[in-house]
Amino acid sequence: MFGIGASLAFLAFLVSSTAARKLSARNYHEMRRPTTLNATESTINTLEKRGTTKYVFMHHIVGNWADDIRQIQAKGVDALALNMGGDAWERTQIASAYAAAAQLGTNFKLFISFDFTAMGCDLSDLVSRVKQFSSHPNQFRVEGKPMVSSFSGDCLGNAGWASLKAQTNAYLMPFVWGQEGRFDRWPSLDTWYCWGCAWPAGNVDKTTGDDDYYLSQLGPRYGTTISPWMYTHYNYKNWYQRGDNWLLITRWEQLMAMRDRLTFVELVSWNDYGESHYMGPIKGAQPDGTTWTHGFPHTAWYDLCQYYITAFKTGSYPAITQDIIYYWARPHPAAAQASSDSLAKPQGWDWTPDMLWAVVFATSPSTVTLTVGSSTQTFTNVPAGVSKLKIPLAPGKITVRMVKNGATVIQQTPSDYTYITNPVKYNFNVYVGAAKGVSHPNPPATPTTTTTTSPTPTPSQPSTSGWTSAGCFVDTSERLLRGSSTSQGGMTSERCIMICAAAGHTIAATEFGRECFCGSQLHKSGRAGTKVSAGECNMPCDGDAAQKCGAAWRANVYAKPGISISISLGLGL
Repeated sequence: MFGIGASLAFLAFLVSSTAARKLSARNYHEMRRPTTLNATESTINTLEKRGTTKYVFMHHIVGNWADDIRQIQAKGVDALALNMGGDAWERTQIASAYAAAAQLGTNFKLFISFDFTAMGCDLSDLVSRVKQFSSHPNQFRVEGKPMVSSFSGDCLGNAGWASLKAQTNAYLMPFVWGQEGRFDRWPSLDTWYCWGCAWPAGNVDKTTGDDDYYLSQLGPRYGTTISPWMYTHYNYKNWYQRGDNWLLITRWEQLMAMRDRLTFVELVSWNDYGESHYMGPIKGAQPDGTTWTHGFPHTAWYDLCQYYITAFKTGSYPAITQDIIYYWARPHPAAAQASSDSLAKPQGWDWTPDMLWAVVFATSPSTVTLTVGSSTQTFTNVPAGVSKLKIPLAPGKITVRMVKNGATVIQQTPSDYTYITNPVKYNFNVYVGAAKGVSHPNPPATPTTTTTTSPTPTPSQPSTSGWTSAGCFVDTSERLLRGSSTSQGGMTSERCIMICAAAGHTIAATEFGRECFCGSQLHKSGRAGTKVSAGECNMPCDGDAAQKCGAAWRANVYAKPGISISISLGLGL
């Protein structure tokens, strides 16, 4: 049994010494998805942020250890998961990592994650590897036990894992696939973590359906993952796994909502270039055939993560002290035909829209303009907080711009990125950039976080009197209301109505205590749009506990005077 309580969670970075896995992580994820779970309608109890200790890990692949550890630790990550295969050079690299951590003197922690797709199941060898570092001062421990993780490991069986545990006194947190409904047959495992839960398992947005499924079976013995992207283009694995609609940000928001039910969370990854989810700098040797990483930096993603790492560890979103526009885009249309690629388009190529994705961190209201070639859009009244914006891609350069009170505070056009329509080789990786304004150490108070698919106007003068409740409705990832959305501290029904009215919408809905959705038509999709009893919308509003602001996948809906609620069966906006 897990013995340290649900108040302890850790976020790790995975560093992999085996960048090119031989088997498809997509298949693992799809094989283990439950067939009976309605993943869009999970019930989550009301959550309360706690100030108790939380930890963050990073998954890593080996290299300049001292430099990597400094960069990883600087953003608040507590430990590094060292992905380890069977080659002798990897064992040497792992030893170098522990030595570098000790020399830095920062008390940064490490633990081994065995990659059984790149090594055998020799129990005596595994015991030897664990014991080599189990007493090291930089070894991550749970209740004094050295943490041991893995990618795969069903070859050991429960008996093998139990023997490893008995011989090393390890705390076991492997990813072993195919265990749905069978976790009671693996009592040796202290925690099981879901590698594939970082990404959606198809042409859909990421939800917490898989997390909720595993939490129902494992409770506090469940660990999960977060990752910004997944694309690989080798002859033995060639796929794109959907990272659109701000996957990294959406996943952080999901983890915050689940914070008090999670113990272990792992960021994937620091330097797995072969699968395109690296968040560290591009350096060192690439796996043979890796043609899609050079010129596609991702470090801005890790800079962005610092805000959410702090929130996850403390339970409160930090103040935004600097105006920043983070942005990312693929280099060519998804439907483009490569002129000289020996491989076909990746599986899932048609899942991704041709969009520039942007996340704005604003210390105060602003106007933001996004441009790619001939495609441009200006978003007025972008509020203080965090906003999600997007525009279609067009051939040419990216330019991002922020204006406040008539003065340009951010303007950037990266010289090393151009969106083209005639690629030589397929590349579904992304260029990630960040444009920063002047730092403000004492910013005005802002909402904890704001998320908008189109910018949320600052609540202002439009009349909200007479808006009436239409009741409690089921929502799903397809969304009941599709106009705009925001998530803010201090949310109430009145605040949500004001936000929607200011944007010209006629229907408002509150969900999950702090979320507000706007539109002028309710959309029916599956169970979304089904009216249920008022008692199912039972989550207190973040800004007034006496009010109810929906629940998980339940929406309190309000309509403008004179508007009758009807359900659209169409899929359009």
